[in-house]
Amino acid sequence: MSHEAELTIIIPVHNREALVERTLQSVEAQTLRPLHVVVVDNNSTDGSAQVIARWKARVENAGFRVSAVSEPHPGAAAARNRGLEETTSEFVMFFDSDDTMAPTHAEKALNALKGPGRPDMVGWDVTLHHLDGTTAIKPFYAGDALWHCVMHGSTGTQRWAARSELVRRAGGWNRDIMGWNDIELGCRMLLTRPAIIKSEDEEPTVDIYSQEQSITGTDFVSGAAKWERSLDAIEASMPCRRLKRYANLRRALLAGDYARERAREESDRLLSVALSKEKCPFHRMLLRFARRYVACGLRGCARLMRPFF
Repeated sequence: MSHEAELTIIIPVHNREALVERTLQSVEAQTLRPLHVVVVDNNSTDGSAQVIARWKARVENAGFRVSAVSEPHPGAAAARNRGLEETTSEFVMFFDSDDTMAPTHAEKALNALKGPGRPDMVGWDVTLHHLDGTTAIKPFYAGDALWHCVMHGSTGTQRWAARSELVRRAGGWNRDIMGWNDIELGCRMLLTRPAIIKSEDEEPTVDIYSQEQSITGTDFVSGAAKWERSLDAIEASMPCRRLKRYANLRRALLAGDYARERAREESDRLLSVALSKEKCPFHRMLLRFARRYVACGLRGCARLMRPFF
């Protein structure tokens, strides 16, 4: 390549032999050149490493610098940190090994980061493909970003790119958190008060495909320990009681998800945790209402709660 890439895309891979080629092909189709791609094998026991090696050999003379590395510590967060160690570019984007990006995606992200105001972070909406074949648009919010990060996961891994220094300054990924680690990192980044913009693309340029075998899973209660540990970490990172209440409300909403999944004991347990952290009678009432609202299968509770938090 004639000069160094300004953007690095980091992709952790764990047992995605049948899926990662689709992701890598979408990266290969990017209009942005040069481009640095770091693929981190995270203890795969299938043929993922061989797929990565073949792809690396094919594209390295086509405007790509590919770093194929490994990370033995389990979990995507550890693998992403390993990829960050390989990153020398000013900007970084994280991506998952079973999703795809439109050909102009990386170029548009870089142009936004280098555009007016030179923001620290740019985000975009994504299309989520559910297992039943339906789709939904998952939005990124540049305004009231911390609230939407906690309540709606708007800093999901595939929804943003940023200055590499911003991710490092926030402390990188917490490798001890196995679920919602993108939300937890997002909170820490947003607490540094970065300049944020949202892409104005009319159509999302990222497609996320739900998988039965994934960290997210297909329900909430089976991953209770993961989600709750993340909420504990999010709460610990918040600098004041008002912001800590964000995490506590999210506990009540999660308790509602448990109840909706007919795990009443788990729901009662988590609501008790949330109530034990809140001394204000009014906010305790709101937590109980939030759990019941979600348990009934209703949507939009975070929007209803926003004026009170």
